[in-house]
Parts: sequence; C-alpha cells; structure tokens
Amino acid sequence: MSTGKPPADNLIIETRGLTKRYGGVTAIDNVDLAIPRGEVFGIIGPNGAGKSTLVGLIGGALPPSSGSVFYEGADITLLLAAERARRGIGRTYQIPRPFLDMTVAENLQVPLYSVNPLISRRHAEEMVEANLLRTGLAGAAKQTARNLTLLRRKRLELARALMLKPRVLLLDEVGAGLVESEVSELIELIHSISGDETSIVIVEHVIRIVRECCRRVAVIHVGAKFAEGRTDDVLADKEVATIYLGTAHGEGKAEVRHGTVQTESSVAKAASSEVLLRLEGITAGYGQARVLNGIDLEVRAGEAVAILGTNGAGKTTLANAISGTVALTGGAIRFMGNDVTTLPSHMRMKCGIAHCMEGRRIFSTLSVEENLLIAARGVDAAERRRRLDRMYGLFPALHERRDNPGTALSGGQQQMLAIGRSLMSDPKLIVFDEISLGLAPIVMDLLYKTLTELRSAGLTMLIIEQDVERAIDIADRACVLEHGRIALSGAASLIRSDTRLRQLYLG
Repeated sequence: MSTGKPPADNLIIETRGLTKRYGGVTAIDNVDLAIPRGEVFGIIGPNGAGKSTLVGLIGGALPPSSGSVFYEGADITLLLAAERARRGIGRTYQIPRPFLDMTVAENLQVPLYSVNPLISRRHAEEMVEANLLRTGLAGAAKQTARNLTLLRRKRLELARALMLKPRVLLLDEVGAGLVESEVSELIELIHSISGDETSIVIVEHVIRIVRECCRRVAVIHVGAKFAEGRTDDVLADKEVATIYLGTAHGEGKAEVRHGTVQTESSVAKAASSEVLLRLEGITAGYGQARVLNGIDLEVRAGEAVAILGTNGAGKTTLANAISGTVALTGGAIRFMGNDVTTLPSHMRMKCGIAHCMEGRRIFSTLSVEENLLIAARGVDAAERRRRLDRMYGLFPALHERRDNPGTALSGGQQQMLAIGRSLMSDPKLIVFDEISLGLAPIVMDLLYKTLTELRSAGLTMLIIEQDVERAIDIADRACVLEHGRIALSGAASLIRSDTRLRQLYLG
C-alpha cells in the first residue's frame, strides 16, 4: 500500500535502508521513508515493533548499524543528536523529562541558550513568552516543572522542543497517559504547530491522534515497514488489523449484555470454581500519570483469562499492580479471600502469585539453573529437585544449557527461562506479560504449547498479550482495556468475533 514517493526536492527527512541491530536482534530492518516538508506523518505499529528505535535513529539518539538518514537533502547519518538539534530536528519523549526544580520559563531558556548563548536577555524573554503562549503555558511560567500536571508537562516538552525553531519535530507517544479531553487539547496543539515551516513525525498508539493529525502513516512490524499510505486507507486495511490483532479479525458480532459477551459454557465454568483473585475498583499509575481507572475483575481457580488492549491501555500496569511491583492509589486486591493490597511483591509470591514479567529480566551473572533456583528459596532440597526436574521436562533446551549464563541463551530460550523461573515458586496464579514479544512465530508456537499444557494441568493464568489470536485461543475469558478501564469482556470465543475489538485497537 503506498501513495507514491514524494518528489525528492520536497523532502525534509529521508531514510534509506535504515537498519539497527542489537547483537543478533534486528530492531529496525532496512526501512525507507520519504517525508515531505510541511507534512504531519505518522508511524504506527504494535508494541515492540521498533517505532521508538526508528525515531531514535532519525533524531540521532541511536547510531544505525547500516543505512542512511538525510535531512533537507544532506546526509546526517554520522551527526550526533545535539548537532541534529542545532540544524532543526527537535524531539519529545514519551515520558516528559523537564528539569523538575526549574520554573517553566527557565526550562525553555535551557535549549534557547544552548544554541544561541549570546542572545540578548530581552530577545530571550520575548521568545520564551511567545512559546509559552503558543503551547498554553503562559499562566504557568513561574511554576516549577515538578508541580505541573501530566498534560502540562507534555506541553512543556513540546515548548522546549519548539525553542530550537525546528524544521522537523519528532513526537514520541505524546498521547500516552492522557484522558480523552486532554487528547483533544493535544490534537489542537499539534494542529497549531504544523504548517509549511514545521514538519511533524508522530509515533503514537492513540489512534485518534494519528487519524486526526496525520495525512499519511507508515506501519512498522517486527522492525520492517509493513505498509504506507494515506491514513484512512491504512487504518481501514485488513492486513494492518492483522498486525495489531494477530488475526484476520472476524466481522461477526456476539450477543451483548451490559457491555459483556458470554456463553453458557463460560458462565457455567466460572460458577463452578472458587474466586481466586478479586480486583475491587483498583487505580494505579506512575507519578502524575494515572493509568488504571477503577478495574473490577474476578479470576476463578483453573481459569485462563486474556488481558488485551493497545499499548498504553494499562495492561502491564495491571500486571504490576497484581504482583505488587506498583502500589495502588485506590481499591483493593484479594487473593484466596485474603486482602493482599498492601503486601510487598515477595510476600505475594509466597501467597502463590507469580509474575513472568515483560522483558524476561534474566540475571546475567547467574547460570540457567541458578536463575531457576532463585525462585525456590526456602524450599527443602528434595522439593527444589522435583521442581527443577519438572522445568527441565517442560523445557529440555534449558537442561542442555543449565550451566550456561542465563543471558547467553537465544531470545526464545531466555523466555523459556523466565517462564520456568516463575513456575519454580509453584504458584497458584501466574501472570504472563507479553511473553511472545520479539520472538519468531515458531518459538511462539512452542511457548504457547507449553501454556496449553499448564492450563490443562489446572494452573490459573492471566495472559497479557499483543497477539490477540494466540491469547484468545488459550483463554476461557478475555478483557479488553482502554484508557485504564475494561471496555469489553466476556467469553474469549465471542470476544474474537465482536466488531468492537478492532474498533478498540484501530478506531
């Protein structure tokens, strides 16, 4: 899908064969982009696709393994980020990074004086005032950045970038953590900035921002450019939906009652077993960013429940809240009838909650076997041996490499090790967070075969997954998060065919 390459003399940014490798992992694979002057261009794709890496390569924060970056026709591949900024390439970050103890006005003076140290004080104040007015921060000039709300910090991030008078502005996940009304304000701000003098590249999971701001988009999948074209055409494409959902999503619609789809079999199964985990109106976040907004959920013994949603919907925060690595700001968590809301994570593990975290988190200084045994501390030798033998039975490759350093394994083997380590605590409930991220399909098949065996053995599982099809195949029920709330839930087989699932992912 493509609308054709813009004329070369009208390009502001062009990448040719841009590639970034980390060891044996290719994060960006031979990406060609051509972005005209004055255009608002979107870069979208599922979690882990390589979008932020691509922005880092364009902005100069990362050096490419191969390929080239051109700015206004000049090759800037070897230029550092600071020099690219001086030439007119500005950027923001998903998590705002202001100088917290400086005022808003002082934060804007930093980039200004870095590129023009001899500017007069009067001229500097005029420029700061103009950008504060432009970004809606005029009334906050004397406030310290620490006291700003999340939306105002994002405005400040934009204002600082604008102080460089950029010809290109790279916006990385500017909509993350914002409520709907704040997204509307952000869209207005982007429209006010864009124009003939400023081209904007938006990396975003909030599809509304992409749809309302970007004329064209490129879809990145496993590091490569999967599609490119006019925004409405790309977002309507079924193959793009497949990239996001992991399936050529069905067009039927299940019966709905009060926002929940159910079947008799799922209701019967849920009613036949005890409630193992109960979430009661839980809220949580990071600093000023409120991510979970009142989650109610019951998980019964022996169930497999899929937690779905776009990046930024709150899935990983939900996993962290259940395991205790993120503190709640409201609500309660009950496990086996006991209130565990204030228990630290290691005590929750002793209660029977295991968390196989996104990113594997392998201890590099420990061997494979030592990584496994660390989760079975306090257990007698005979029981440790029994659990270890079970893990080696599930994952023979780990037994073959039991004396190797944990991080010397392939990506798939490291994920096996992460799963095995979680199981070594002999949990009653295990939370799997994005275990297929970055893995080849054949490895994903193997891992999900193991999960199917664990489900058949009666292990209760919460499966957080970007590949909707795989999660739904194994789950009894599914919940789809949107803006930190459950937007759709019910029997997994019916969620698959509900037309609202695609709408929640792609708008």
